[in-house]
Amino acid sequence: MNDVRIVGPCSAEQKNFMYICDQLVGLMGFDFIFKGSFDKANRTSVHGGRGEGLEKSLDLFREVKTKYPSLRLTTDVHEVWQVEKISDCIDIVQIPAFLCKQTDLLIESAKHFDIVNIKKGQWLGPEILIKMVDKIKSINQDAQVWITDRGSNFGYDKLITDVSIVDELKTVYDKVILDCTHSTQRSRKVYGSQGVPSLAERHAIGSCVYNYDGIFIETHPDPENSPSDGECMIHLDDIGQVLKCRDKVKTIIDEVRANGRL
Repeated sequence: MNDVRIVGPCSAEQKNFMYICDQLVGLMGFDFIFKGSFDKANRTSVHGGRGEGLEKSLDLFREVKTKYPSLRLTTDVHEVWQVEKISDCIDIVQIPAFLCKQTDLLIESAKHFDIVNIKKGQWLGPEILIKMVDKIKSINQDAQVWITDRGSNFGYDKLITDVSIVDELKTVYDKVILDCTHSTQRSRKVYGSQGVPSLAERHAIGSCVYNYDGIFIETHPDPENSPSDGECMIHLDDIGQVLKCRDKVKTIIDEVRANGRL
């Protein structure tokens, strides 16, 4: 997979999960990785929606696999005991940003998965991120270790995408991916909204210019009523056009790079 595309809803909600999957398969075939979280364990408020939970979500993941056996799935884990539970139906395990340095979680993931995708903690720079690869490789030398950049917090009220770290991360990670939606997060108290979908679209279209290996996008047919992160998401109706624009830009960038530039 030359251009990694991880796309799906924030939460694997019963109501929309298969519908979103069907729509994305219609747009991309099986040339993407379908994502959905079974538990939003890192919500700011204790009253925030947590999602369907592990057992119900496993049923949803297996339903997708039954209908589309060739489609790769990913979800995030928060506790060590969850890793083995998901390993029969999930292809790529995701480590949440707030847990990206958790040694036991990384090691257990390496035991059960050949691809581990680490979400970048917003407070960490490359010199720390590089060390996470060693933890996984110490258990599974053949594992691919991906990192998904979800922006950096430089001390004020929004995340900034620091594109200067991409090439450095690529020296040790097998894939460096840009989380186009979460990286637009900002303070609702200051800005009135927690994300910028139009910026997420520009990230998705332009990230190949900065040498990212792919994109991570959360999408929903009704973002305003999504259980979480609705203000960051790209509307499902807009995904097709965004990906078409990305393909055009990527074609140009690949030609430029073939001539020794960028």
